[in-house]
Amino acid sequence: MRAFLYCRVAHDDSFALEHQRFLLQLYAKQAGYTIIDATDEYGSGLTLDRPVAGRVDAVLVHNLTRIGREWGMTQRYIDPLTRHKVKLLCIQDRLLFDENGAAPILTIKNAECPL
Repeated sequence: MRAFLYCRVAHDDSFALEHQRFLLQLYAKQAGYTIIDATDEYGSGLTLDRPVAGRVDAVLVHNLTRIGREWGMTQRYIDPLTRHKVKLLCIQDRLLFDENGAAPILTIKNAECPL
């Protein structure tokens, strides 16, 4: 599976950003994903200009609030992903969003979530 790592912090906090990336890389490695690309962003999470459909099979985020704080906007990002059969894995929340909706993740490819 090809994975895109998305890391975001609201304020300039390089330690938190590096920590997110480390945890996502660890999870991807344990789950057997190939990391295709990654993005580190500083900002409020109020924009959705994050093109990944067609390039990857899954987007890995630390938790759902990294996508956006407001559910309606977050859902507007999740819907196109799932329509294009790109999974969204929120490792801290242990949630998987795919074309079937949301489901808890306990293990992925026999790899325990590191959180």
